[in-house]
Amino acid sequence: MPTVNDLMAALGKGKANAIHAADLARLLGLSPEPNQEDLRELIRQAIDQGALIGSSKIGYWEIDSLDELNAVLDSHEGRAQGVCNRRNALLNTWNSLHPNNKTDRLQKNVNQ
Repeated sequence: MPTVNDLMAALGKGKANAIHAADLARLLGLSPEPNQEDLRELIRQAIDQGALIGSSKIGYWEIDSLDELNAVLDSHEGRAQGVCNRRNALLNTWNSLHPNNKTDRLQKNVNQ
């Protein structure tokens, strides 16, 4: 299994040097299959250890500017809100279909 150091050595600095997930997985000796679970776990581990890794549809890169950081933060917030929206829709649908057996969970939102 590649290390966080291996990952960081493989990443380019700045979004202009992003590497597609399948290519990065191959470079690190991981499966390039569609979900790249091992690669995504390694990236989570690296971020938890303090690495600044950006991602978008074009791939992964080492964040090297405040503008890139802000764009990545905004993207994560938007995706998180999308998950909350789907969660809230399920909650609302259940409660409307089951008025005598409603969930006690509350709606969640990321955006403020």
